[in-house]
Amino acid sequence: MKKKYYILTAIVSYFIFLIATIPARPVIDLFKSDMILMTGVSGTLWNGKAHVINIDNTAQLNNTKWSFSGWKILTGNIAIDIDTQYSNRNITTELGSSFLGRLFISNLNAEITADDVAKLANIPIAQLSGLITLDIEHAQWKQGELPLATGVINWRDATVTVTESASLGNVSITLSESEEQLLIADIKNQGGDIKISGSAKLVPEEDYAVNITLSPTATANNNIKQSLGLFSEKQNNGTYLINNTGSLNQIGLL
Repeated sequence: MKKKYYILTAIVSYFIFLIATIPARPVIDLFKSDMILMTGVSGTLWNGKAHVINIDNTAQLNNTKWSFSGWKILTGNIAIDIDTQYSNRNITTELGSSFLGRLFISNLNAEITADDVAKLANIPIAQLSGLITLDIEHAQWKQGELPLATGVINWRDATVTVTESASLGNVSITLSESEEQLLIADIKNQGGDIKISGSAKLVPEEDYAVNITLSPTATANNNIKQSLGLFSEKQNNGTYLINNTGSLNQIGLL
């Protein structure tokens, strides 16, 4: 009986060893696509690296390393730890999916320039500058469902240029979940030509709702105030209000 046990243990251990040492390159070649191109791939499928990952000719990740969290399978999830660079700035996170198809991100830490964000998001009108820091504890989403997230996004030395450059100081966006398990983003800033205060929410009826008050400060000139009127409604007290609702399908998030 013991002999059979040892033989079975040896066979299982051998197959685990084979799986754990599968080279990454041949497997990745099987899933080649025009959207994602990986070069300089080495290591195993479970612990490997890629020199360059080109995503849809829009974003390029460099010096990417990955490792699978095998124990997460016991919790019904498949997860992979990622350490990469975008525009010479480090990004670390855990990416994964439940067996039910729910995608998630955990412990995302990244820095990206506002100009890069504008290019990735294809924002045609405004020019953005400053440095954006992401500290996302957890985010999850599934096709057809509203996403959830907790964490903080900071935009330092924020500047927006439409017809006139306006300083927004340091902008902070705090992501949380409501009692109804819906995403809430509290938005505020310190300093700059415009004081920002408000929130953006995901709501089942309209998918999203934005309510933000913009208050010109003493440093805001007339051109900045006129620019605010292009996308917000002026109030009797001199502030400007953004009060919009709409469908996430219209902006491609669902």
